[in-house]
Parts: sequence; C-alpha cells; structure tokens
Amino acid sequence: MRILINGFGRVGRALFRILDKPGSPVVAHVNDPLPAEQLAYLLRYDTVMGRFDGVSVQDGQLLVHGRRIPVTHNGKLSAAEIDGIDVVVNSSGRNNTRESLEQLLALGARRVVVSQPVPAGVADKTILQGVNHDELRDEHRIISAGSCTAHCFTPIVRVLHERWPLIRGYMMTVHAYTSGQNIVDGGHERDPRRGRAGAANIVPTTTESLLAFDQAQPNLANKLTGMAQRVPVVNGSNVELVLDVQGQATREQINERVRAAAAGAFKGIIEYSEDPLVSSDVIGNPHSAVFDSALTHAANSPGSSTLARLIGWYDNEWGYSNRLAELITSL
Repeated sequence: MRILINGFGRVGRALFRILDKPGSPVVAHVNDPLPAEQLAYLLRYDTVMGRFDGVSVQDGQLLVHGRRIPVTHNGKLSAAEIDGIDVVVNSSGRNNTRESLEQLLALGARRVVVSQPVPAGVADKTILQGVNHDELRDEHRIISAGSCTAHCFTPIVRVLHERWPLIRGYMMTVHAYTSGQNIVDGGHERDPRRGRAGAANIVPTTTESLLAFDQAQPNLANKLTGMAQRVPVVNGSNVELVLDVQGQATREQINERVRAAAAGAFKGIIEYSEDPLVSSDVIGNPHSAVFDSALTHAANSPGSSTLARLIGWYDNEWGYSNRLAELITSL
C-alpha cells in the first residue's frame, strides 16, 4: 500500500515514524508548504518524540534510510502527485469538504483518510479503532479517523454503557496546547481565546471530539456534551468523564469492568493503571486511553442510577497516530 501524506505537521510526522518499519504501508509522497530541508529537520529532531536518525534531503526529496520520498508543496493535489497512490491521508487541516475530498478520489486515490472529525455528510464513515472499526466497508472511500480526544473517551464510555446504560454525561478534556494556538497574544480567525498565549494560559475552548463520538456511536448521540481546556504543556492530556448511568455501581465494580476490558476486548486501546499519573507519564504511550483507576468516583443516586467520575490520560499525538496507522493498514 502506497500512502501520500498531505500535511506534514504533528500528526503527519508521527504517522511517518510509526509506518517506518518493514511490512507497513509505504509513505510514497509528502505534500506540505514547507521546504524539504525544513521537513527533514522537523522529522529528524522533535521536542516531544525525540530524534529520528537517517533523514536527509537530496534533490528536493526526502531521503530516509536510503529511500527517496518525493516532496511537493501544492495547495491542492494534482493527478501527478496521486499517480500510483492508494491512500491519501489529509492531515493538513484544510480542504476537508466533500467536494475537495471526492476530487482526490477522482484523481486516482483508492481511499482518503482525514485525520480529524468532519461534519455530517463529508465522510462516508467515521472510524474509531477499537470501537467501530468492524463497521468499515469497501464502499467507505472517504473516512474520518476522528480525534485524539474521541479515541480516549469513547472506548471508556462504551465499556461502561454495555454494563450500565448511559443516561447522560459531561466530558472535559484538559488538553495540551496545539499548533492552532498562538505562542504570544494575537488574533485568531475563529476563537479569540485561542489567540492568547498558549504556553502561559489556561484556554477554555470547544472540542470536535463530541462530533466524532456521535458519528461513531449513533446509539449514544447527543447524550454527551463537553468542552476543552487547553493548558500550558506541550503534550500529554486527559479526559474527565462525569456520567449518569442506569443501575447501581460501585467504584470497585467500575474499575474492574474497565480493567477486564483493557485485558480483553480493548487490549491495546485502553491501558489500566493504578499508579498516580501526571501528564508527562503518558508521553510516548501508544494506547488511546490510560485509565487512571485511583481517580474513579461513584455516587449512587435515588432511582437506581449512579453518578460516576472517571479519568483517562492520553498522548494526544502518539496515541492518535497509532490508531491512524492501524486504520490505514486495515484498508
């Protein structure tokens, strides 16, 4: 399988690292506005992921462990770039309309995978690995891989809902700042709060993860609401879930339910932890969610319901990129 990565940012470069091993789909082309020299530099040195040796530039192309990878810098892909490509991964954050993505198929791509949630009608299917990956069909040619946050909390909600049906809930992600924020105070095209200095403020904002959750779990659509708080860490995030569920559940029962899922059906997706974690402890962790069992709380309510509070940690770059790689490999 030959992959074109359109947008060589945080996710694009993490995905490249994950796929750089025998037997994986081959990254055969990279399209990004930056010069090849800068792309090579950013791939070689990374503040969060560390060094990635064996990278250089030759004749405007990336040379990685002796393999040449063509690089282009076009705002929109053409037939020349897509020639011989099986899957286009659009990790650019741009041109995510149905019309633009269908154009990539018309130019010859077999599948298009978008590395973020998209509005209804844009993708044929939103897939969250470990949750609804078994629903993927050949006719799904434009696929959204959801978001890092959706990949964290959706498996946990699913595990609890199967035992104690969800009535309603609230999700708060305490999320590392991202490239869509400013380093110093300035303007922002969509959100004035995100225009403030990301490394010096707690920044309340919205989250697209609920869109991905509703699309991947339509039976639970509109039962969760929530928001994000961007905080001054470069990586490592968590989700707090406050869930009102049917039936009486104790803290121990909830933890045991998640522990069993992490060892069984959700192995590799959920990691169960009894350690007192902080955000840096999950950097480099490939799981979608690291369940912090020490922080589980359960309060029984009148009428046979339980109010549960749960915490899941996640590396918002590496965990998500591993799920993205798994999705691509399965196509």
